[in-house]
Amino acid sequence: MGEIHEGHILRIMKLKKLASVLILAASLALPNVVVADQNRWYSADQVGLGKDLYAANCAACHGKSAEATANWRQTDDQGRYPPPPLNGSAHTWHHSLDVLRRTVNEGGGKIGGWMPAFRDVLTASDTDAVLAYVQSLWPDEIYATWARNNPDDAAGRTKKMSVIQKENAITKRLTNLLSPQTPISDPEETPLNGLYEVKAGNQFVYLDSTGRYALIGNLIDLDTGENLTETKRANERVEKISSFPKEDKIIFTAEGDQRAYIDVFTDTTCPYCRKLHAEVPQLQTEGITVRYLPFPRGGRGSQGDRELRAVWCDTDPVRGMHLAKTQSTIPTNDGSCSAANAVAAGYQLGNEVGVRGTPAIVLPNGTMIQGYRPYRDLITALGL
Repeated sequence: MGEIHEGHILRIMKLKKLASVLILAASLALPNVVVADQNRWYSADQVGLGKDLYAANCAACHGKSAEATANWRQTDDQGRYPPPPLNGSAHTWHHSLDVLRRTVNEGGGKIGGWMPAFRDVLTASDTDAVLAYVQSLWPDEIYATWARNNPDDAAGRTKKMSVIQKENAITKRLTNLLSPQTPISDPEETPLNGLYEVKAGNQFVYLDSTGRYALIGNLIDLDTGENLTETKRANERVEKISSFPKEDKIIFTAEGDQRAYIDVFTDTTCPYCRKLHAEVPQLQTEGITVRYLPFPRGGRGSQGDRELRAVWCDTDPVRGMHLAKTQSTIPTNDGSCSAANAVAAGYQLGNEVGVRGTPAIVLPNGTMIQGYRPYRDLITALGL
């Protein structure tokens, strides 16, 4: 080999140093590298998990990099919009985390799309991880605009991180014990130090900080006498029943000024539902509106299901309900109209809020009365 001069060696060293700088710069510029900004609400671990969940559940429709499908701004022949981009180039950043979570849980039907509901597929923490990954794809200026419009969401990093760090330890055993289809909420601190509340399916469960021990029952504040668990259930009932469209209820309106209302899960085949309905005129006279929600106690395909669908499909559902309850006269239709979809929705809602039979009467504050009560008792319960 020939002699290597000192100047040549220096030039080689400079070239190697320049090459290393260029390689580092190129790696930082790679578009597929996902890094969680430390000023954003989510963590790098969430983004990593969310990337995998997105690939498994979302990429087939929204695109591998959340770039959407072609012509996503145009409706199909059924008037539905195709999956939009989620990478910050469409309207996703217009919404708060609560709206985004609800869309993932309930699907896109209510907003003109056809995305299925993922409530039974993704846990609450899974959903947040998917949203974290999606937001990690947003340019800084888009995220900054979203953060200004949703300051509470953007400022929640510290609290969310503390819950996420605890979650694996607290809910791991419970998750392994239950069916994979059972959604489990994030743990929430209770007034009792070291005790955390989660919701598994429709059941509230209390876990210790290690996640080894679980309690199922009511948490009661003995100083005030408040049933904290039932308060949580009641608040949830109010929220869920409020989301049930008013036009999907059959409403017997109060006479004169409305003083109160009750929501009643009902079945036309239920004798005690008929007994309660016989007293609806007295409730109306007292200024109380009765709002019926369908709940076929025998389940889908039962006689009650068929009758309720026929009532909801009647040209005058209020009259149809009255005749079904007072004369056992069921409207003569096959129950296949679009309005009958409310029956399946009411049955699902009833199961979610804890209906065990009919009638199930829900007061405005979310308190549920299981079974028939005389109208005078209901007036008292309403505080009138």
